[in-house]
Parts: sequence; C-alpha cells; structure tokens
Amino acid sequence: MKKIILICLTMFFLISCNSDDIVIDGFNYDAILNISLTNTKSDDLLNPDNSSAIDQSKIKILYLVKGKLIQEPNGTDYPRNFMIYKQDGLNIIRIFLNSSAEEQYPQTYIQWSENNTDIIKIEYNRTSNSVTKKTIWLNDKLVSDIEPYLKVIK
Repeated sequence: MKKIILICLTMFFLISCNSDDIVIDGFNYDAILNISLTNTKSDDLLNPDNSSAIDQSKIKILYLVKGKLIQEPNGTDYPRNFMIYKQDGLNIIRIFLNSSAEEQYPQTYIQWSENNTDIIKIEYNRTSNSVTKKTIWLNDKLVSDIEPYLKVIK
C-alpha cells in the first residue's frame, strides 16, 4: 500500500512539473538618472558649501506629457522628483525620470534655475515585468557614458 501511494505521489509531482512555465520574479523599474554637476574648474555645483553652487531649493523637475510641462510627484519619497547624495567626494543628484508610456520618448526637464534648463529624453525597453532605459539624450545629444553617473559640466 505504501508503495502505491509513493508511486502515485511521484507521478503527480512529475506530471505537475513543467520546465516551459514562465516564472516572473518581481518587476524591474529603471527610471532614474544620477548626475554630477560641475563647472569647468571642476567645482561641485551641487555642494552648498561652494560659493558658485546652484540653489537646491530652486531646482525643479518637470515632465513633458501630452505637450505640457507638468511638475508632478511620481510616488516616491521625494515629492520634488530628485534627491542629492554623496558619492566619490561629489554631491550627486538622482533624478526620477518621466517614464510615461503615453510618450514614445518621455522627456524630463531639469530646471536648475530660471535661465538654466537641461532636457533628458529617454527611450525605454518595456516588457510585461520591466521598464528599463535603452537610449538617453541630454539636450538632444546621445549619451553613452552614465556609469557610475552622468557627468555634466556647466
């Protein structure tokens, strides 16, 4: 009797295992860009101790959606859609990018001040369980070197 039960259980497990099953483990969402901002003298423009630093309270992150620039929190813990942290002795700004599926190339405007704005345009790879950056342009110039962060000189 034990052998019959063991055979039945073994058959059940063998039949129920299928190597063709697709396993989706979580969701990969990559819609951030880390940027260092320096001047031509290599001064860190995000360091508030620097006399030539930009005023962080004036930085605005705007998204172009359906032809309109909007300033909208993206659901992170950072309602202004950026955060600043230290890395390699520099202050780095992490921008939470526009990833609107309604746009072919979602654009994020970084308004450093009233007269100084950069535009980031992204082409994303989208699958059922991921949104990842494929191609990045800064002010209509293709960007390829973003590791560990994009280096912008003002």
